[in-house]
Amino acid sequence: MKRFKYIFLLLIILGTITGCEDYLGENRDPDSVDAVPPDQIFPVVLFYSSLQNYDHSEYGTYLSQCLTTASKSQTSAHAYRSGWEFLGMNRHPQWRRHFFDVGSNAKDLIQFAKEENSANYEAITRLLNLISVQLTTDAFGDMPLSEAYQSSSPKYDTQESIYEWMKNEVAELETMFNSAEVRQATNRIMDGDVDRVFAGDVDKWQKVLYAIKSRILLRQLPNSNTDAATCNQIIAAAETALNGWADPRYKFDGGSSVEKNCMWGRTNRPVGGWQSRTNDLSGAIPSKFLMENLFGYNPNTGEFTDPRLPQIMKARGDAASGIDTTYRYLENNIGMPATHKIEWYPDMYESPLTTDTSTITLFTKGELYFIVAEAAYWAGDKSKAVNNLVSGIRYHMSRLGVPANEIEAYISNSELVPGTANISLSHIMLEKYKALYLQPEQWTDLRRYGYSNNQNGVLYDNTVIYPGLRRPYNLYEAYWSNENEWIQRINYDPETEEKYNREELIRLDAFRNPEWLKKPMIWAPQN
Repeated sequence: MKRFKYIFLLLIILGTITGCEDYLGENRDPDSVDAVPPDQIFPVVLFYSSLQNYDHSEYGTYLSQCLTTASKSQTSAHAYRSGWEFLGMNRHPQWRRHFFDVGSNAKDLIQFAKEENSANYEAITRLLNLISVQLTTDAFGDMPLSEAYQSSSPKYDTQESIYEWMKNEVAELETMFNSAEVRQATNRIMDGDVDRVFAGDVDKWQKVLYAIKSRILLRQLPNSNTDAATCNQIIAAAETALNGWADPRYKFDGGSSVEKNCMWGRTNRPVGGWQSRTNDLSGAIPSKFLMENLFGYNPNTGEFTDPRLPQIMKARGDAASGIDTTYRYLENNIGMPATHKIEWYPDMYESPLTTDTSTITLFTKGELYFIVAEAAYWAGDKSKAVNNLVSGIRYHMSRLGVPANEIEAYISNSELVPGTANISLSHIMLEKYKALYLQPEQWTDLRRYGYSNNQNGVLYDNTVIYPGLRRPYNLYEAYWSNENEWIQRINYDPETEEKYNREELIRLDAFRNPEWLKKPMIWAPQN
């Protein structure tokens, strides 16, 4: 059965062979199943790593108030996009993606790689699993780790202990990537057919390890430890990654089958049907926060300050009524006027990030620049902060295809990109927000900074970080009557955890409890 899971997973049904009830308890009996060559499993792990990046980004772009919906429904099949009504949903794909699609396959791949001394496969797969753990705990909090795959009802480790495990795993992988064994000629070859990101280039994957290290260390800012030593550790990891960096981009060819198309593309369909979600960008609407506060759009004149706007979306009009082409947008979850049509709102597929042959980037160079900028600011090195802020903006604009003259005009405008005398945390985090469009960290950053806005009184360095940010309208009243409460985490996957691990949810006070959604992560400001 496992041979079918590995060999035919992508070609046939992408993960529906093994039942939901046993994916947290896949204990390999070495006497019952022959070892599968690592080069047959690795493409599966890598594909699902890209899909996992999409899953977290797809939720996050709505939870961070970047995009909204035409409907103002509180309790639909996609309630996370509107009313923050999570407990009525029967599936969160991120949970399955980690424990079944990435985690269980990675577990066996690592074991098979060890058995044949293919240290390159072991190191890169452990790195992908580390990324998966980080994304999962940052969305859910406590989760199975030490007892995962040992039973269908494993205990949940605390998020504190998970972060300690991640730091230890980073240290072990640093040693491993620097070892001769990872690069020795006797390793099983990993070429472009196996590794669609780096074709087995260990040096490039090692840079990704340092990037993940910097992101993990960044969780100490701004609520735990902002001393110079901590900031310098973050900067050192990020700058090590930047030295020779190449974006880890999973490449899509386009075609008739699901796995050949980018999940953000126009023809995207759910992978495996019920277990995934489409991007639904055809029904997405940019938020007022994104348009006015991030892109500087003026609805009265149609002018905007950020040249990325037309690179991310295409303005549209109502030809039947003779209305000029314009950028329409809405307050989050206020709902589209009854007389409007979704075709009047911007085309969100007009971006290099949202074609069928776009790539899924597991970690961007822009994020690294902004990590350095944020840490340098807290360390008091505003010159380094400004330099990396500018580099992050330039990277993102270039990636989107903004003309060079428009990039330089934006950067040279001191009102938009201030120098060392006037730079604030808000400048850094707002620019990072834009650069993380359709990336998982966008929502994480908002939570790290307590959704700091003009109304909630949360300040850092006496600064509102996200001016203009406000909670969506028409939130599910049963959960969200307190206007100062924001969504902090996702509830555990109802399809598996409520059925097979209910006692752990009860122990955590997380079983069908809306208050659990409001509990901050360990790296966010506490209530």
